Amino acid sequence: MRSVIVLLSSALVLFLGGSGWLAFYPPVPMDLAGAENLDARARRVRIPVADRDTLDGWYLPPRNGALIVLMHGYGRDHRRAWRYGGFLNEAGYGLLAFDFRSSRARGRLPTTLGHYEIADARAALAWVRSRPELEAAPLGLLGESLGGSIALVAAAERPDVRAVLADCAFSTGALALEDACSRWAHMPGRPTARLCREVGRLVTGCDPGALDAVAASHALRDRPLFFIHSVRDDRLSTAHPRALWEAAGEKDPIWIIPGVGHNEGWIRHRALYEARARAFFDRHLLGRGAGLPTGEL
Repeated sequence: MRSVIVLLSSALVLFLGGSGWLAFYPPVPMDLAGAENLDARARRVRIPVADRDTLDGWYLPPRNGALIVLMHGYGRDHRRAWRYGGFLNEAGYGLLAFDFRSSRARGRLPTTLGHYEIADARAALAWVRSRPELEAAPLGLLGESLGGSIALVAAAERPDVRAVLADCAFSTGALALEDACSRWAHMPGRPTARLCREVGRLVTGCDPGALDAVAASHALRDRPLFFIHSVRDDRLSTAHPRALWEAAGEKDPIWIIPGVGHNEGWIRHRALYEARARAFFDRHLLGRGAGLPTGEL
């Protein structure tokens, strides 16, 4: 049976040709959505990662003592994260944004939905703690879509991460592929996702369905999380944030926004989004304010 799947996967790769290749190397638009591009104000840094490679990072030092690491989603780069970094930096938070190697211009690696991306996140967090001025800084993570799932997994490995905001994160790579196949590509979810996993293994050597943010959320029952999702998300159903929220013990705020699409919460409800994100991080990184209530907002 496996040999049949492999043969079918190879045929699918050949059939799709260049369009299939875009799944692993998607276009990377700037996509600031009106936010300031903070590149000019940030310090460019090189972050060591595996195999003598480096990540491209952009660092803004904190003014309130706390740092938030920003993680972008699939088909985007660090500039997408500046829509969140702008208001957080105005509030005094230091920022580190970086490009996953699957989104950089030089020596680009294929998107793996976790394998390379989690290694990049580990390297970024190790870099933070290697800086003398950041060695003891209260540390939070904010990620959207793929970056949100990576943030949860990375935080579960590091007790020094105090709080995580995950916007439109997926629960597992396997379910994300099923949802994307059915909701976005309008194809049979489970069989198509299975085929995609085989293609992913053939092209990258990695299983794109392997990442498990549910297990990570369960490991984060002792730390504050903030889940945001969109009802009209054309890629991921609301089952994803609910599974993550339940795994974390139903102790956290969850905001499922009606009438908006994938990662559109900040665009459509900017003032409320920024107020809630600041309240969450202020409480759990700085010990200020009441934070957010438990449960659905």
